[in-house]
Amino acid sequence: MTTLVYGLGESGVAAARALGEGGERVLVADGNDDEGLRATLAALDVPGVLGAGPEILDGIDRMIVSPGVSPANSVLRAAEARGIPIVPEVGLGLELLGEDTPVAAVTGTNGKTTVVDMLHSMLEASGLPHAVAGNSWRTLTGCLKEARSAGLLVLEISSFQLHYLDNPGFEVAALLNVRPDHLNWHSSFDEYVRDKLKVFEGQQAKDLALVSSGDPVGRGAEHGLDAEVLVVGEGDTAVRDGRLLLRGSHLADVAELRFAGTHNYENALFAAAAARRLRAELEDIREALLGYEPRPHRMRVAAEISGVTYVDDSKATNPAAVAAALASIDTPVVLILGGSEKGTDFSELLPCLRACRAVICQGEAGPRIAAYLEDEGFQHVVHVVPDLGKAVERAGVLARPGDVVLLSPGCASFDQFPGYAERGDAFTRFARQLLAAHSEALGR
Repeated sequence: MTTLVYGLGESGVAAARALGEGGERVLVADGNDDEGLRATLAALDVPGVLGAGPEILDGIDRMIVSPGVSPANSVLRAAEARGIPIVPEVGLGLELLGEDTPVAAVTGTNGKTTVVDMLHSMLEASGLPHAVAGNSWRTLTGCLKEARSAGLLVLEISSFQLHYLDNPGFEVAALLNVRPDHLNWHSSFDEYVRDKLKVFEGQQAKDLALVSSGDPVGRGAEHGLDAEVLVVGEGDTAVRDGRLLLRGSHLADVAELRFAGTHNYENALFAAAAARRLRAELEDIREALLGYEPRPHRMRVAAEISGVTYVDDSKATNPAAVAAALASIDTPVVLILGGSEKGTDFSELLPCLRACRAVICQGEAGPRIAAYLEDEGFQHVVHVVPDLGKAVERAGVLARPGDVVLLSPGCASFDQFPGYAERGDAFTRFARQLLAAHSEALGR
């Protein structure tokens, strides 16, 4: 059997190496051809083709695809037409991992990296060996030995990775929320929803499915699931009177936690429910929650200047994430929106913008977002600037003591930066430059 690994990013390289170690006949390919890809190919001990088109499929028995390759790609379309099985890199990883290693999988438009990080902290506090892989972490095929040795895998899984995945049968499957996103990759929102729901496929009555009380997609699916279903946010697994409760057990008071926001409290409950099913003790879950701090670029304070707090939420790459960030702040906000254009609908933000002192629209998508908000009656708060640096400068002029300047862009970063982390770092750098200039002015 000959397997084609298509897409030579991190996932494709890891998949090719894993297959090569197993003695399988492998061909690697990528639709692009540049110096970086040539170097990547040269470092692999397998044959490969760059600038590949559908002709690469001749003689191929199955295809492993990287998550960055859209189903609209001509090679993928041709593979489907020929009936060649298409397996995502994470699916190959699960196949090679085998059925003896339990997997807890987390997906959702927003919050999945945070929930996986919280779950990781809880399992560590309980002394339960585990490996973490997936979307924002390592490729699964690149850490199979560690996952087998640990005997437990925590997997962050995106809609891209779920698209070609069949009946994974996760011991724990969590769907945090589904909001319109990645519609430049998926053919429609309906397809995006179907892909997200695949996280529950193959589960049995002994398994656990987690959905949110506030998510219409999860709630709509709950009665058709084969696993035990726990609805986070209602009944005895919810935040009640400032207390986080898991199946009626008190985990922590909101006032004790180092993170804020109703969305983060729900994230904590998702993680706690998964950790408890994976045999973590309640006291260890509580210890992990009390010590937990958000990962970088998720509502992190970047600087404080003359009573104005600059908050980096660069990870918020869709409107639902921006709405959650705004809901967690109870002071006036100067909001920085925009980034690379992906045709996103920002109507979900409209109710949240009334508390904003200003909305600064920047980057490639900035003019379109600004025009939309002005048409919706927000012309008195909308400002347009070309890039993030100018946005921070304008925010420094518009903000008042007690305000929050919030970078929660609702867009990807690729117009100006390689990723959201680099964008967040730049925001912090710009804010600290303002702080240095302010301090110098005071010194005079």
